[in-house]
Amino acid sequence: MRLTLCLMLILPTVSLYAAGSTGWPQQIQRGVNVSTDITAQDLAHLADDWKANSVRILVNNITAESPPYQVSARKKKEVFDCIDLCLGQGFYTVFSPSASFRNNDRFFGSEAWKAAYLEFWQEVATRYAGSGGIAYDLMNEPHDNLADLHWSQYAGELTAAIRAIDSVHTIVVEPPGWGWPAGFDHLVPTGDRNTVYSFHFYGPMDYTHQRNRGHMRTTEEQCRQRAYPGDIEGEYWDKEKIRSSIQQAFEFRDSHKVRIWCGEFGVARWAVGAKLWLGDLIDILEEEKVGWSYYAYREWHHMDLEMDPAERVEKTERTETELVKLFKGYFAGNE
Repeated sequence: MRLTLCLMLILPTVSLYAAGSTGWPQQIQRGVNVSTDITAQDLAHLADDWKANSVRILVNNITAESPPYQVSARKKKEVFDCIDLCLGQGFYTVFSPSASFRNNDRFFGSEAWKAAYLEFWQEVATRYAGSGGIAYDLMNEPHDNLADLHWSQYAGELTAAIRAIDSVHTIVVEPPGWGWPAGFDHLVPTGDRNTVYSFHFYGPMDYTHQRNRGHMRTTEEQCRQRAYPGDIEGEYWDKEKIRSSIQQAFEFRDSHKVRIWCGEFGVARWAVGAKLWLGDLIDILEEEKVGWSYYAYREWHHMDLEMDPAERVEKTERTETELVKLFKGYFAGNE
Protein backbone atom coordinates (compact mmCIF):
# COMPACT_ATOMS: atom_id res chain seq x y z
CA MET A 1 0.00 0.00 0.00
CA ARG A 2 2.81 2.43 0.83
CA LEU A 3 4.39 1.83 -2.59
CA THR A 4 1.11 2.49 -4.32
CA LEU A 5 0.63 5.80 -2.52
CA CYS A 6 4.23 6.81 -3.17
CA LEU A 7 3.93 6.23 -6.90
CA MET A 8 0.67 8.11 -7.16
CA LEU A 9 2.10 11.07 -5.25
CA ILE A 10 5.11 11.54 -7.52
CA LEU A 11 3.00 11.75 -10.67
CA PRO A 12 1.48 14.98 -11.93
CA THR A 13 -2.24 15.01 -12.53
CA VAL A 14 -2.95 13.73 -16.03
CA SER A 15 -6.34 14.37 -17.56
CA LEU A 16 -8.06 11.55 -19.37
CA TYR A 17 -6.61 11.52 -22.85
CA ALA A 18 -8.69 12.10 -25.93
CA ALA A 19 -8.35 9.08 -28.20
CA GLY A 20 -6.94 10.17 -31.52
CA SER A 21 -3.60 10.60 -33.19
CA THR A 22 -1.63 10.90 -29.94
CA GLY A 23 -3.25 8.77 -27.26
CA TRP A 24 -3.66 5.00 -27.41
CA PRO A 25 -6.07 4.37 -30.31
CA GLN A 26 -9.59 3.14 -29.75
CA GLN A 27 -9.09 0.68 -32.61
CA ILE A 28 -7.50 -2.63 -31.61
CA GLN A 29 -3.79 -2.54 -32.34
CA ARG A 30 -2.84 -5.53 -34.46
CA GLY A 31 0.81 -5.29 -35.43
CA VAL A 32 4.34 -6.64 -35.32
CA ASN A 33 7.71 -6.08 -33.69
CA VAL A 34 10.48 -4.66 -35.84
CA SER A 35 14.16 -3.79 -35.39
CA THR A 36 15.94 -0.60 -36.36
CA ASP A 37 17.11 -2.40 -39.52
CA ILE A 38 13.61 -2.21 -40.97
CA THR A 39 13.39 -0.47 -44.34
CA ALA A 40 10.81 1.78 -45.94
CA GLN A 41 10.08 -1.02 -48.44
CA ASP A 42 9.51 -3.50 -45.61
CA LEU A 43 7.11 -1.13 -43.90
CA ALA A 44 5.26 -0.35 -47.12
CA HIS A 45 4.69 -4.10 -47.62
CA LEU A 46 3.51 -4.43 -44.02
CA ALA A 47 1.01 -1.60 -44.50
CA ASP A 48 -0.17 -2.21 -48.05
CA ASP A 49 -0.10 -6.00 -48.26
CA TRP A 50 -0.49 -7.19 -44.67
CA LYS A 51 -2.65 -4.25 -43.46
CA ALA A 52 -1.01 -4.10 -40.01
CA ASN A 53 -1.76 -0.88 -38.12
CA SER A 54 1.07 -0.73 -35.59
CA VAL A 55 4.70 -1.58 -34.95
CA ARG A 56 6.75 -2.02 -31.81
CA ILE A 57 10.40 -1.02 -32.20
CA LEU A 58 12.53 -3.17 -29.91
CA VAL A 59 16.05 -2.00 -29.02
CA ASN A 60 17.85 -3.83 -26.22
CA ASN A 61 21.06 -2.69 -24.48
CA ILE A 62 20.57 0.89 -25.58
CA THR A 63 22.86 2.49 -23.00
CA ALA A 64 26.59 2.04 -22.59
CA GLU A 65 27.41 -0.53 -19.90
CA SER A 66 30.12 1.56 -18.25
CA PRO A 67 30.02 5.05 -16.67
CA PRO A 68 28.55 7.49 -17.50
CA TYR A 69 26.16 5.00 -19.16
CA GLN A 70 25.04 7.42 -21.87
CA VAL A 71 23.32 6.46 -25.11
CA SER A 72 25.73 7.05 -27.96
CA ALA A 73 25.02 9.60 -30.68
CA ARG A 74 25.13 6.77 -33.24
CA LYS A 75 22.53 4.75 -31.33
CA LYS A 76 20.27 7.77 -30.90
CA LYS A 77 20.35 8.49 -34.62
CA GLU A 78 19.58 4.86 -35.43
CA VAL A 79 16.62 4.88 -33.05
CA PHE A 80 15.22 8.25 -34.03
CA ASP A 81 15.55 7.51 -37.75
CA CYS A 82 13.60 4.28 -37.26
CA ILE A 83 10.86 5.94 -35.20
CA ASP A 84 10.55 8.72 -37.78
CA LEU A 85 10.36 6.15 -40.58
CA CYS A 86 7.59 4.17 -38.86
CA LEU A 87 5.61 7.30 -38.01
CA GLY A 88 6.07 8.53 -41.56
CA GLN A 89 4.60 5.29 -42.88
CA GLY A 90 1.49 5.90 -40.78
CA PHE A 91 1.99 3.20 -38.15
CA TYR A 92 1.04 3.67 -34.53
CA THR A 93 4.55 3.24 -33.14
CA VAL A 94 5.56 1.83 -29.76
CA PHE A 95 9.19 2.39 -28.85
CA SER A 96 10.56 -0.21 -26.43
CA PRO A 97 14.22 -0.10 -25.33
CA SER A 98 16.08 -1.66 -22.44
CA ALA A 99 19.16 -0.28 -20.74
CA SER A 100 20.87 -3.59 -20.05
CA PHE A 101 19.12 -6.72 -21.22
CA ARG A 102 22.05 -8.90 -20.16
CA ASN A 103 22.15 -7.95 -16.48
CA ASN A 104 19.14 -6.20 -14.99
CA ASP A 105 20.40 -6.66 -11.43
CA ARG A 106 23.51 -4.63 -12.22
CA PHE A 107 21.36 -1.94 -13.83
CA PHE A 108 18.85 -1.70 -10.99
CA GLY A 109 21.69 -1.61 -8.48
CA SER A 110 23.26 1.48 -10.08
CA GLU A 111 21.76 4.91 -9.40
CA ALA A 112 24.00 6.48 -12.06
CA TRP A 113 22.89 3.98 -14.69
CA LYS A 114 19.23 4.48 -13.86
CA ALA A 115 19.70 8.24 -14.04
CA ALA A 116 21.27 7.98 -17.50
CA TYR A 117 18.38 5.83 -18.75
CA LEU A 118 15.87 8.31 -17.32
CA GLU A 119 17.68 11.17 -19.08
CA PHE A 120 17.41 9.31 -22.37
CA TRP A 121 13.66 8.94 -21.93
CA GLN A 122 13.44 12.67 -21.26
CA GLU A 123 15.21 13.28 -24.56
CA VAL A 124 12.82 10.93 -26.37
CA ALA A 125 9.79 12.66 -24.83
CA THR A 126 11.16 16.09 -25.73
CA ARG A 127 11.70 15.05 -29.32
CA TYR A 128 8.28 13.44 -29.83
CA ALA A 129 5.98 15.43 -27.53
CA GLY A 130 4.52 17.22 -30.54
CA SER A 131 4.36 14.15 -32.77
CA GLY A 132 1.48 11.92 -33.71
CA GLY A 133 0.95 8.28 -32.86
CA ILE A 134 3.81 7.16 -30.62
CA ALA A 135 3.80 5.33 -27.29
CA TYR A 136 6.65 5.01 -24.79
CA ASP A 137 7.24 1.40 -23.63
CA LEU A 138 9.46 2.15 -20.64
CA MET A 139 11.53 -1.04 -20.58
CA ASN A 140 11.52 -4.27 -22.52
CA GLU A 141 11.12 -7.30 -20.25
CA PRO A 142 12.48 -6.09 -16.88
CA HIS A 143 13.86 -9.12 -15.06
CA ASP A 144 16.18 -10.53 -12.38
CA ASN A 145 15.73 -10.24 -8.62
CA LEU A 146 16.05 -6.48 -8.24
CA ALA A 147 13.42 -5.85 -10.89
CA ASP A 148 10.84 -7.63 -8.74
CA LEU A 149 11.72 -5.28 -5.90
CA HIS A 150 12.37 -1.96 -7.62
CA TRP A 151 10.74 -1.89 -11.06
CA SER A 152 7.36 -0.55 -9.90
CA GLN A 153 8.89 2.47 -8.20
CA TYR A 154 11.36 3.13 -11.02
CA ALA A 155 8.57 2.85 -13.61
CA GLY A 156 6.80 5.55 -11.63
CA GLU A 157 9.90 7.73 -11.70
CA LEU A 158 10.26 7.30 -15.46
CA THR A 159 6.58 8.10 -15.91
CA ALA A 160 6.86 11.28 -13.85
CA ALA A 161 9.93 12.39 -15.83
CA ILE A 162 8.13 11.86 -19.14
CA ARG A 163 4.91 13.50 -17.94
CA ALA A 164 6.83 16.64 -16.97
CA ILE A 165 7.55 16.97 -20.72
CA ASP A 166 4.76 15.11 -22.52
CA SER A 167 1.31 14.85 -20.93
CA VAL A 168 -0.37 13.43 -24.01
CA HIS A 169 1.26 10.31 -25.42
CA THR A 170 0.59 6.86 -23.99
CA ILE A 171 3.11 5.17 -21.71
CA VAL A 172 3.46 1.37 -21.72
CA VAL A 173 4.63 -0.60 -18.67
CA GLU A 174 5.57 -4.28 -18.68
CA PRO A 175 5.70 -6.38 -15.52
CA PRO A 176 8.96 -7.80 -14.18
CA GLY A 177 9.71 -11.47 -14.76
CA TRP A 178 10.51 -10.93 -18.46
CA GLY A 179 7.12 -9.35 -19.10
CA TRP A 180 5.22 -12.60 -18.57
CA PRO A 181 1.73 -12.45 -17.01
CA ALA A 182 2.97 -13.93 -13.70
CA GLY A 183 5.05 -10.78 -13.26
CA PHE A 184 1.91 -8.74 -12.60
CA ASP A 185 2.10 -10.12 -9.06
CA HIS A 186 5.14 -7.84 -8.62
CA LEU A 187 3.81 -4.75 -10.40
CA VAL A 188 2.02 -1.80 -8.85
CA PRO A 189 0.22 0.51 -11.32
CA THR A 190 1.88 3.90 -11.61
CA GLY A 191 -1.33 5.86 -11.21
CA ASP A 192 -1.00 7.44 -14.65
CA ARG A 193 -4.33 7.14 -16.43
CA ASN A 194 -2.87 7.13 -19.93
CA THR A 195 -0.73 4.05 -19.36
CA VAL A 196 -1.21 0.67 -21.00
CA TYR A 197 0.14 -2.45 -19.28
CA SER A 198 1.81 -4.90 -21.63
CA PHE A 199 2.64 -8.58 -21.31
CA HIS A 200 4.59 -11.09 -23.40
CA PHE A 201 3.85 -14.76 -23.93
CA TYR A 202 5.88 -17.65 -25.34
CA GLY A 203 4.54 -20.66 -23.50
CA PRO A 204 5.77 -23.32 -23.34
CA MET A 205 9.31 -22.23 -24.17
CA ASP A 206 10.55 -25.71 -25.14
CA TYR A 207 7.92 -25.59 -27.88
CA THR A 208 7.91 -21.94 -29.01
CA HIS A 209 11.71 -21.65 -28.90
CA GLN A 210 12.42 -25.30 -29.77
CA ARG A 211 14.92 -25.53 -26.91
CA ASN A 212 17.67 -28.09 -26.63
CA ARG A 213 20.57 -26.62 -24.64
CA GLY A 214 19.72 -23.33 -26.27
CA HIS A 215 17.05 -21.79 -28.46
CA MET A 216 16.14 -23.34 -31.82
CA ARG A 217 18.32 -26.40 -31.35
CA THR A 218 15.80 -29.21 -31.22
CA THR A 219 16.53 -32.44 -33.00
CA GLU A 220 14.02 -33.57 -35.60
CA GLU A 221 12.73 -36.16 -33.15
CA GLN A 222 12.24 -33.55 -30.40
CA CYS A 223 10.48 -31.31 -32.88
CA ARG A 224 8.02 -34.03 -33.85
CA GLN A 225 7.38 -34.94 -30.21
CA ARG A 226 6.57 -31.35 -29.23
CA ALA A 227 3.32 -30.97 -31.11
CA TYR A 228 0.55 -28.50 -30.33
CA PRO A 229 -1.97 -29.29 -29.05
CA GLY A 230 -0.38 -32.02 -27.00
CA ASP A 231 1.87 -32.94 -24.10
CA ILE A 232 4.78 -30.50 -23.85
CA GLU A 233 7.06 -30.04 -20.84
CA GLY A 234 4.96 -32.54 -18.89
CA GLU A 235 1.69 -30.66 -19.40
CA TYR A 236 -1.09 -30.83 -21.94
CA TRP A 237 -1.15 -27.61 -23.96
CA ASP A 238 -4.23 -26.46 -25.83
CA LYS A 239 -6.28 -23.28 -26.10
CA GLU A 240 -7.55 -23.53 -22.54
CA LYS A 241 -4.01 -24.02 -21.23
CA ILE A 242 -2.91 -20.88 -23.08
CA ARG A 243 -5.89 -19.01 -21.67
CA SER A 244 -5.11 -20.05 -18.10
CA SER A 245 -1.44 -19.13 -18.61
CA ILE A 246 -2.25 -15.51 -19.51
CA GLN A 247 -5.22 -15.13 -17.17
CA GLN A 248 -3.22 -13.03 -14.70
CA ALA A 249 -2.97 -10.27 -17.31
CA PHE A 250 -6.76 -10.14 -17.60
CA GLU A 251 -7.12 -10.21 -13.81
CA PHE A 252 -4.66 -7.31 -13.49
CA ARG A 253 -6.67 -5.36 -16.08
CA ASP A 254 -9.97 -6.02 -14.35
CA SER A 255 -8.82 -5.43 -10.77
CA HIS A 256 -7.04 -2.15 -11.55
CA LYS A 257 -9.38 -1.02 -14.36
CA VAL A 258 -6.51 -0.43 -16.77
CA ARG A 259 -5.87 -1.27 -20.42
CA ILE A 260 -3.57 -4.14 -21.41
CA TRP A 261 -1.77 -5.14 -24.58
CA CYS A 262 0.20 -8.21 -25.68
CA GLY A 263 3.44 -6.62 -26.87
CA GLU A 264 5.22 -9.85 -27.84
CA PHE A 265 4.39 -13.43 -28.72
CA GLY A 266 5.70 -15.89 -31.25
CA VAL A 267 6.63 -19.44 -32.11
CA ALA A 268 9.25 -21.12 -34.29
CA ARG A 269 7.76 -21.22 -37.77
CA TRP A 270 8.47 -24.96 -38.12
CA ALA A 271 7.03 -26.04 -34.76
CA VAL A 272 4.43 -28.78 -35.24
CA GLY A 273 1.07 -27.07 -34.84
CA ALA A 274 2.49 -23.52 -34.96
CA LYS A 275 -0.50 -22.22 -36.91
CA LEU A 276 -2.90 -23.66 -34.33
CA TRP A 277 -0.87 -22.20 -31.42
CA LEU A 278 -0.87 -18.76 -33.03
CA GLY A 279 -4.54 -18.92 -33.91
CA ASP A 280 -5.57 -20.03 -30.41
CA LEU A 281 -3.59 -17.26 -28.70
CA ILE A 282 -4.76 -14.51 -31.05
CA ASP A 283 -8.36 -15.72 -30.80
CA ILE A 284 -8.20 -15.39 -27.01
CA LEU A 285 -6.77 -11.87 -27.30
CA GLU A 286 -9.43 -10.91 -29.83
CA GLU A 287 -12.16 -12.33 -27.59
CA GLU A 288 -10.81 -10.16 -24.76
CA LYS A 289 -10.48 -7.14 -27.10
CA VAL A 290 -6.76 -6.96 -26.34
CA GLY A 291 -4.39 -5.68 -29.02
CA TRP A 292 -1.22 -7.54 -29.93
CA SER A 293 2.14 -7.36 -31.68
CA TYR A 294 3.78 -10.45 -33.19
CA TYR A 295 7.49 -11.07 -32.70
CA ALA A 296 8.81 -10.40 -35.22
CA TYR A 297 8.51 -9.03 -38.77
CA ARG A 298 11.59 -9.47 -41.00
CA GLU A 299 13.88 -9.68 -37.99
CA TRP A 300 14.61 -13.03 -36.24
CA HIS A 301 14.40 -15.55 -39.06
CA HIS A 302 13.33 -18.43 -36.81
CA MET A 303 10.00 -16.67 -36.27
CA ASP A 304 9.78 -15.02 -39.68
CA LEU A 305 6.28 -15.84 -40.89
CA GLU A 306 7.27 -15.41 -44.54
CA MET A 307 10.01 -18.05 -44.53
CA ASP A 308 9.49 -21.71 -45.41
CA PRO A 309 8.30 -23.62 -42.30
CA ALA A 310 9.84 -26.80 -43.69
CA GLU A 311 13.35 -25.37 -43.14
CA ARG A 312 14.41 -25.46 -39.49
CA VAL A 313 17.89 -23.98 -39.67
CA GLU A 314 18.58 -21.78 -42.67
CA LYS A 315 16.92 -18.62 -43.91
CA THR A 316 14.73 -19.00 -46.99
CA GLU A 317 13.11 -16.77 -49.57
CA ARG A 318 10.08 -14.90 -48.30
CA THR A 319 6.69 -15.94 -49.69
CA GLU A 320 3.05 -15.79 -48.67
CA THR A 321 3.08 -18.85 -46.40
CA GLU A 322 0.09 -20.29 -44.57
CA LEU A 323 1.22 -18.38 -41.48
CA VAL A 324 1.22 -15.12 -43.42
CA LYS A 325 -2.30 -15.88 -44.64
CA LEU A 326 -3.36 -16.52 -41.05
CA PHE A 327 -2.11 -13.11 -39.96
CA LYS A 328 -3.60 -11.35 -42.96
CA GLY A 329 -6.95 -12.71 -41.87
CA TYR A 330 -6.61 -10.99 -38.51
CA PHE A 331 -5.11 -7.81 -39.97
CA ALA A 332 -8.17 -7.53 -42.20
CA GLY A 333 -9.94 -6.33 -39.05
CA ASN A 334 -7.79 -3.18 -39.18
CA GLU A 335 -9.40 -1.98 -42.41
